[in-house]
Amino acid sequence: PQHNTDGTPSTGNSGAMVNHLNHQEPKHEQTPSTNSNSSGIISSANNNEIPIIDLANPDSSLLVEQLYQACSTWGFFQLMNHGISHDLIASFQNDGMGNFFALPYDTKVKLKRNAKNARGYFDDELTKRKRDWKEALDVGVPGSRDWDLTDFDENNACLDGYNQFPSADECPNFRDVVVRYFDECAKLSNRLAILMALALSGGKNEEEMFLQRMKEEHTSYLRMNYYPPSDINGNNTAGNADAEHLHNNSFSNRAADGGTLGVSPHRDAGFLTILLQDDACHSLQVARFEDDDHIGDGDRWVTVRPVPGSLTINTGDMAMICSNGRFRAPLHRVLTDPTKKRYSAPFFYNPGYNELISPFACCCSQENDDGGLKEDIANESVVNENNNNHDLQSLKYHPCLWGYFRALRFAGDLTDLGVEIQTSHFKVGQESSHIEKQRRFMEVVDFEEPFNVEKYRHILES
Repeated sequence: PQHNTDGTPSTGNSGAMVNHLNHQEPKHEQTPSTNSNSSGIISSANNNEIPIIDLANPDSSLLVEQLYQACSTWGFFQLMNHGISHDLIASFQNDGMGNFFALPYDTKVKLKRNAKNARGYFDDELTKRKRDWKEALDVGVPGSRDWDLTDFDENNACLDGYNQFPSADECPNFRDVVVRYFDECAKLSNRLAILMALALSGGKNEEEMFLQRMKEEHTSYLRMNYYPPSDINGNNTAGNADAEHLHNNSFSNRAADGGTLGVSPHRDAGFLTILLQDDACHSLQVARFEDDDHIGDGDRWVTVRPVPGSLTINTGDMAMICSNGRFRAPLHRVLTDPTKKRYSAPFFYNPGYNELISPFACCCSQENDDGGLKEDIANESVVNENNNNHDLQSLKYHPCLWGYFRALRFAGDLTDLGVEIQTSHFKVGQESSHIEKQRRFMEVVDFEEPFNVEKYRHILES
């Protein structure tokens, strides 16, 4: 079927190292320079810039092709005309993140997540077994899918646990604006996921069914991040009205050690991420066309400078599996800044807990019993409805249960299990204990009860 740009059916045709890594000046920095071609699509001015995509482009074929190129090369793009209102974003930034992180530490820590609940406040997360220089609050879709129920209503139980919102007295309007922003991100995520599937296949039934399940059963969560200045001794607090709120946490009342990162290099686990960046502090970096976990040279990192009015989108591990490796889940990191604070809010669009993620059939070559390719794909290429020719490759990944992957990623964020789970553990032809661990996990897990690190530790560490 032909589709409109919103994914609905169409009836027509359609810096140098000084004391901290934050001082490192990368060799490539994106500046928001754009060009607009004859079809109205906004594109980056050169190949060292992250793509900029206009979701309002009326030419669906060109839009889908540009999205394919962005997801398969950078794995990042900046999205214009995304449909989330400026007023809602401003309210979320101020009534939401700004007010929450200004609360006293004693108030926030009452909402702290723990080994039995993945949701809530924290300022001690590990990424790649290193502590992040940030504090955060995670809020996810309730198990009941009813935001009006109280947080700890038994019907809200799910693998990720229960939400922990501050009270209306502590943070007026917080719950309302966070829920409204969350819902808008969910709608936008579904729209983008449809376009990503179109870019791979032209909308075959298998992908449509998967996307519908994800729309109805998604287990997404919204993370609100605050990165305090990393050099408390270097802050010029004179005349700074919010100086007393800069370090309401357990770690930033001292200067960061040399080499400290806001977040260490990592890939996002889910299908896609919608990131609201801070226009005043540019600390997000993406690895330039690099798939190795071990990046040494600084010139392999590109700083993502947000285009005003845009949202930053990146593909996640599950999209990489679905695309059989065509889409890239990019390695990225966050630098610290010695004098500036930074807020950000990634929305992680995640499948249902019981979804077994496998490569789409349209992305894989298929073999007959005699080992030969089936006649209909013997040329080892596929032509989708946008006239894109993309090479078919043999199956690259074993099925990955999202609930298992999510549980282990959370456990690794909370405590050091020795190694962080990655999609590479599910690659065909590589030895991995996770295939057997996943099978054992599936036999005993109840996705309607909160994940407990200790309950499953015998499987996770076996």
